[in-house]
Amino acid sequence: MGKTFKRPSTKSLSPNDTSKGKVSSKKKNLQYDTSSGWRKTWMALLLIIGFSAGLAYVAFKFQATSSGLPHTGKTKNSPPKSSKTIPTSEGNPTTIPPEFKNFKLSVQKKIKMESINIEGKPITIKELKHSNAKSSVKAYTIENFLSDYECDNLVKVHKRRLEILDKMTPIMCFDGVDTLRKNLKELKLAYKVSERDFTMGTTCLNETFSGKLRDHFKWSHSMAFYTGENKFSTMYAKRIQAATGLREENGGKFQITGYPIGVGYKSHTDCVVYEGEPEKRDRYATILVYLQDVEEGGETDFPLLGIKVKPKKGLALVWNSMDARGNCDPLSLHDAKQVTKGHKYIIQRWYYYHNFPALGSRPREPDLPKRKPDQPRVSCDMYEQGSCRWYDEWNYDHIIEYVANTRQLV
Repeated sequence: MGKTFKRPSTKSLSPNDTSKGKVSSKKKNLQYDTSSGWRKTWMALLLIIGFSAGLAYVAFKFQATSSGLPHTGKTKNSPPKSSKTIPTSEGNPTTIPPEFKNFKLSVQKKIKMESINIEGKPITIKELKHSNAKSSVKAYTIENFLSDYECDNLVKVHKRRLEILDKMTPIMCFDGVDTLRKNLKELKLAYKVSERDFTMGTTCLNETFSGKLRDHFKWSHSMAFYTGENKFSTMYAKRIQAATGLREENGGKFQITGYPIGVGYKSHTDCVVYEGEPEKRDRYATILVYLQDVEEGGETDFPLLGIKVKPKKGLALVWNSMDARGNCDPLSLHDAKQVTKGHKYIIQRWYYYHNFPALGSRPREPDLPKRKPDQPRVSCDMYEQGSCRWYDEWNYDHIIEYVANTRQLV
């Protein structure tokens, strides 16, 4: 007999709830290496605090980005008085945040599928076989992992949040001027651009220039929420762990993404392939659930493994991108095919090989670029492998000083 799980309440997912919630995406996060003890952690904190205010609490690179879902929007600015203190680069003591003080390493080395019951009904698990013996990837589908009611409410929340935020011009950011130029060339736009077109300290365009480009670009729309911000997030995380063995402490944010006609995502791996020692604080596995059927297009395709999955409402797709030793498997390359008819909606969550402090918690947003409250961003990077994505939250990937320090510390 499998375990029985009730459907989580989705009252908190009302489409009329306009409280803030957010999302992001990128390849890896800067975190502190705790494996060598607090001494290294303190040294990393000193460097982070020295180069940017606000990075004492968070130093990740891509939080792997839903909104309208309820959350407090508050951060803990006053850790317990009993916390240890360390000197900053300016000589003033700084309290060690509890997420660092109480951190325990968790290593996610495998997916362990188990049949469970949801509202008394057993789930149907299917392994997607491939013949590539060199690959460590294992992929599975789960029928009816989310109910029609859950899927419909998640889509309604996404639409409502987008309806509110899409009235503002999103700030467009790129990973560099070369990516900006390649996008402009593809669109046959005759703008001559340089680094001087980015706002100070960032690789983002100003609102005026972003507005001129808005109607020429196509992008997906992503929104995020985090564990504990609503009842659904807590119940859903438990359901995932029970069915897949993917542990809550290794989970990142929940991201709802919508793909209109003509939009997909180019071939990519969810983790980063390294030539030397791998970064183990990276995405080990992904769980993705399709929130509605798609008339044409929108398949999730693994071209090197011969696996292709068609969107089906409530269907979960689970796979690992790293092997048991923490190496990113290049054969996990996949893409989201362009939607040619209809609209695609998914909810996904990434699970990390090594967890790190504050993983799965909403990070503090950067001050740059200057922007209106709740103004969304569009991130266009990795021209050959990436695509443009609209987000309702901001991370640090576009902050020049942050990216430079990331390269030094990781």
